[in-house]
Amino acid sequence: MLSIFEELYNGNIQPTGGRVHSQNSPFVQAAKQKQENYDKLMATLGKREKRQFKRYCKAQSNIEEIMRYGAFCYALKFGIGLMTEVYADEL
Repeated sequence: MLSIFEELYNGNIQPTGGRVHSQNSPFVQAAKQKQENYDKLMATLGKREKRQFKRYCKAQSNIEEIMRYGAFCYALKFGIGLMTEVYADEL
């Protein structure tokens, strides 16, 4: 069974209902720019280099996922610690 942290992080629990970005948001613009650069780079690579680059991207994605999960858990625990102090009236 997954912990509540994992369920929340993996999106199985969505207290905000998910976030939608408008087409002109900085996030969407950055994503478009990233995709354009990826497409241009892939067009210049041979089959062997494409496979190697995709393996690199997968490894980078795994590293980022591990880091996001760690930051998420830390932030949630920190927030819970703050709430505990408020309710204990220790401020």
